[in-house]
Amino acid sequence: MKNKRLAIWATIALLAIGGVGTGALVAPVYGATTAAGNSSPGLAAGGCVADPALRGATKSPLYTVTADTAPLFVEKMTKYAPEMQVHYAHCSMAGAGTAEFSVTVAEGFSSYTVSPKSRKLAVARSGNTITFNSGPNYLIVQFDSKELLFILIDAPETNAPQLGDANVKNLADYGVDNTGATLVTAKIQSAIDAASGATRNILYVPPGRYQVGELWMKSNMTLYLATGAVLYGSNQKADFNTGSGGVNIEGMQHASLRIYQVRNAKLLGRGVIDGNGKYLRAQGINLALLKIEESSDILVDGVTVRDSSYWNTLVYRSDRVTIKNYKLINCRPTTGYNNTDGVDFDESTNSLLSNAFLYTGDDNMATKNEFANSGTINTRNVIHEHIVCYSNSACAKIGTKTEGTSMDGIVFRDIDVVKAGRSMVIDAVDTAVVSNTRWEDVRVEQTDSLIDLQEDRPPSWRTVKNTSTIRNAYFTNVSSDVKKVVNLHGKSSTVNISGVHFSNFTVQGKPVTSQTDSDATWNINAYVSNITFSTAPPTTPPPTT
Repeated sequence: MKNKRLAIWATIALLAIGGVGTGALVAPVYGATTAAGNSSPGLAAGGCVADPALRGATKSPLYTVTADTAPLFVEKMTKYAPEMQVHYAHCSMAGAGTAEFSVTVAEGFSSYTVSPKSRKLAVARSGNTITFNSGPNYLIVQFDSKELLFILIDAPETNAPQLGDANVKNLADYGVDNTGATLVTAKIQSAIDAASGATRNILYVPPGRYQVGELWMKSNMTLYLATGAVLYGSNQKADFNTGSGGVNIEGMQHASLRIYQVRNAKLLGRGVIDGNGKYLRAQGINLALLKIEESSDILVDGVTVRDSSYWNTLVYRSDRVTIKNYKLINCRPTTGYNNTDGVDFDESTNSLLSNAFLYTGDDNMATKNEFANSGTINTRNVIHEHIVCYSNSACAKIGTKTEGTSMDGIVFRDIDVVKAGRSMVIDAVDTAVVSNTRWEDVRVEQTDSLIDLQEDRPPSWRTVKNTSTIRNAYFTNVSSDVKKVVNLHGKSSTVNISGVHFSNFTVQGKPVTSQTDSDATWNINAYVSNITFSTAPPTTPPPTT
């Protein structure tokens, strides 16, 4: 048993430092980059390399953004109307250091915020323009109650493949229409198939708009989306009913990009995958945007994924999956939820989400055990780190599906909750013991519910056994700008919560030192025990096997 535990912790340590084929992962440095690299092709914008305008993109009439006085293209996501429309600009730092960013608003405004507030950027205002310096950062700017602006600043892209390299295959050689006028699924799939296991196993997708249905990644290959490339979903739902196999969850079997029973594959680059999800959802189809199933040793790095019709990114029954530098922009309703989750690890192990921007109409992150059958894999050792959350629903959540026997060692750390219905959540309503969950260095700006660990609110939309229990949940260096409820509810004397540990927990700047402390708002029932408080981080036991 001891050797097994050591092996597990060795694996997760490798993930954290970039082993198991992931590339080095370190905490973002928001004030400056740490090293220069090869930048993506794009428009020169001083200290940042701007994305070119995507074909068909609507230029924002409200916001003008510059980096070191050079303009960045700001797109308005008009297709999200009548729901919340947003505007965003993306660029990659040209090298080490910072750039000076300015935002000019075409209308007057009284107040503004630049989030995450934890970045502590020095912002100056002159008339309708604000200015600040920043290195790599994922920022949300709010002026009064106007539509949101996202400024997504990536670190320099390093070791990007180049056309002409011996291991690079050019998609343009396949006669693919890059204007978006015709469906090119078959040609791109042919190029993917040819790259798998070949000497030229990197498929380079040049800038352009590619109209696609369902695509299938293969083993031993890399799909590289260059800056300015967008895989754009077809308007025809039949274009996504291809192939067979894979899990069907809530009618969601198909996806824009499938990684099914694949080993050793990479999805890289600063390009975009647009699921055309709002349109397709209206046609009656639930699609993921990226669906990774029964796969291992998968790396996703740098892409922007937007407008899924259902859950955006699902990792199901997979091992050693790393997703990093990930920008996710879904359609978010004005009120309520619309099933457009962000990144969901489901019955997966030894995996990592690192440095991500998640804007969703449902849960930003929801880690689950999906099914109660002989093939259920118990989720363990899944880390989410360096995340910016904005959601109508939960930010960092386990559940609602908690089938199987255990969910162990799930971590959320360095999280900025700019807005969420619920910030830190376990919905334990099925059969698993949910143990050794950690929320570390979490900063909450706006939420309706600060912490919600519950076993007594089963969902109305499905039948559950409701025997799940929660064992040892750790909240370390958690701070909230708002005084909202901490809800701890077991179900019964046998289906209960044991071990809720707070260390350096503050609300509105005030330390919270007991469960009766009036600086926090509490809702605790009789079926919760072993609630502890300290000013030093507790010792966390290793995950169980």
